[in-house]
Amino acid sequence: MNKLKKFSLLCFAPFLLNAQNSEVNSELTGNSNPTVFVVNDNQEVQLDEFERQFLKNLNLKEKAVTAADIDEYLKLYIRFKLKIQDAKDAGKDTLENYKRELAMYRDQLSRNYLYDREVTDNLIKEAYERSLYEVRVQHILIRVDRNASNAAVERAKKRLLEITNQLLRDPSAENFATLASSDSQDDGTKENGGDLGYLTALQVVYEFENAAYNTQVGEISDIFRTDFGFHILRVQDKRKNRGDIRVRHIMLRTGKNSNTTDEEAEKKITEIHSKIASGKESFEDMARNYSEDFSSKYNGGLVNWVNPTQFVGDLERQDWIENAYRLKEDGQMTEPFRTSYGWHILMREGLRAVGSFEDTKNSIKTKVQQNPRSQISLESFVSRLKVEENYTENKEIIERFFEYLKTDSGFLKGNFDMDNIPETVSVNQNGKAVSYRYLDAELFRFAGEPYSVEEFAMRLGSNKSPINKDISDWILNEYNDWVRDVAIAYQNEHLEEKSSEFKFIFQEYREGILMFNRMQEMVWDKANNDSIGLATYFQANINDYQWDDRFNAEFYFCVDNKMMKKVFKQVKKGISADSLRREHTRKNQLDFNYKIGKYQLSDTFLFPNNEVLKMVFSNEKFKSKEDKVYKMGQVGNDFVVLKVKSFLPAGPKSLDETRGPVASKYQTVLEKEWIADLEIRYPVTINYEVVEEFKRKLNAK
Repeated sequence: MNKLKKFSLLCFAPFLLNAQNSEVNSELTGNSNPTVFVVNDNQEVQLDEFERQFLKNLNLKEKAVTAADIDEYLKLYIRFKLKIQDAKDAGKDTLENYKRELAMYRDQLSRNYLYDREVTDNLIKEAYERSLYEVRVQHILIRVDRNASNAAVERAKKRLLEITNQLLRDPSAENFATLASSDSQDDGTKENGGDLGYLTALQVVYEFENAAYNTQVGEISDIFRTDFGFHILRVQDKRKNRGDIRVRHIMLRTGKNSNTTDEEAEKKITEIHSKIASGKESFEDMARNYSEDFSSKYNGGLVNWVNPTQFVGDLERQDWIENAYRLKEDGQMTEPFRTSYGWHILMREGLRAVGSFEDTKNSIKTKVQQNPRSQISLESFVSRLKVEENYTENKEIIERFFEYLKTDSGFLKGNFDMDNIPETVSVNQNGKAVSYRYLDAELFRFAGEPYSVEEFAMRLGSNKSPINKDISDWILNEYNDWVRDVAIAYQNEHLEEKSSEFKFIFQEYREGILMFNRMQEMVWDKANNDSIGLATYFQANINDYQWDDRFNAEFYFCVDNKMMKKVFKQVKKGISADSLRREHTRKNQLDFNYKIGKYQLSDTFLFPNNEVLKMVFSNEKFKSKEDKVYKMGQVGNDFVVLKVKSFLPAGPKSLDETRGPVASKYQTVLEKEWIADLEIRYPVTINYEVVEEFKRKLNAK
């Protein structure tokens, strides 16, 4: 749909409206949302839609709204709707590609309306406030899968509880590190005593982040669980986020990936540092010449913006960038320092603070919605939907069916057979036993629609794996997931009714695609494919497509007089421009450049110094001979060699030379003809009372 971004409703067909106009029944003006106009007696545009589109396409900061603005927009919007009507009559809304594209867009758009916005806003604020700080934690993990058996879960909890009790007796960092090294099952951090270094919001799972930010410095967290298992952590430090830093980097590798010894690398990095510090060499040049950080050396050592928390769990990289934060000013350079990778020098290039909430809100929102914490917003949203749509449960049937499932050996083994479900089930209603066909029995009702045992059983049948965890929890989770899916599907299906914002945005997209596809067929493709019509239009308007005087010429821009003299001789010998460029840019890419083409005087903007072209057009000698080479001397900062291939007097352009502009104008003609035809075929009825009332509402005069 990117192509549609080129267009707005205001730019469709700027021609006068000749449609049939008559007043709509005046009773409509008494409605809260009256009709503004009707196309073809079946396509109504109501006031809320017209007002929304008008205000969206109008820059209210530039000037006050006038009655003429509203009248003009009414004409434009009517023409837009005429095109939509034509697209529908041509069957464009029935094409499979259209339906598929629309379904994909609706799926993407609907996701923004299927969560609790208030809860999400709170999560965004929480994430931002946490991002203002960095927390350093030590961590112990005892692994256990989410679907592990009860026995495995209890063993993991018991082991971590034993470790926690030891830490309560001695909560020091040293004791925590000892226990992490011996007992933690996080292989990535146990060698560091469980030290993850500094982290901030949205970098670890939400449960871990909560524990990190809700535990005081020097204290041990409560036991908490994630998909990885059970955890405890100790907060070592909490500090303000200093923002991102940008550096230039020089590295000399040591160890297995290097051919030099550590002593040789240290000596060399010291010499490099000395030359930069003395001003004899620049950091950028030394990085390009000597650095073995191949991701940055060719950019003069420049590294993208970084923050220590980008390297959670990698203490060495966090320490590496900490060296740069100790620098007080841009342009300052560290002393050479060593890591396991080799020897390094860093130069500070810039420091930027954490952005304001308003500046970062959208990016944080995206991360929150993609983060598991968004489940909180979803659960809140589903809870609200249950109330709105009168969700009720048949608790007796639920309990009876859940108990049956616990006794079904096939179900427990991942081989659920619905045929084994009893034929009938009896429930107590008003003191009497009432029998139902078991599969028809209602488990819950949502928005007036019953959902039965059979529907839930069919869902459960998709599980083909043995159930090893607590069976009651497993069944309840499956049931809750089913209810959630039903609620979300219902809300999604009724979004147009429930959200005017969604309704209008989706309508804009739907109609935009239709209009685009029909325009493609009726205007753009016609202009490209109708070669006879295009040529006829071109000949009829040939006076609009004329060249001024032009030079077919080559311009060579040299760094100094010596190079100009050499290039002059080489051009006379017929050496190609690319060969000249390769030869004369070996030392510096900026020493030589060239331009070749046909230029008229108005093309001065194409040249680094517009005096060059002016000089050519002001000197009659350049017009007299073809394939002549000249030394123009110094013009601005360049020394210029000119080769005049030919002088081309003013005259008409060929169609091939101006096909793009001609096709564009021809499209305008085709669109005008198309609109004229639409205005004849489709009657338009305007409610002038509503239009005038709208003008009064906006104080338009």
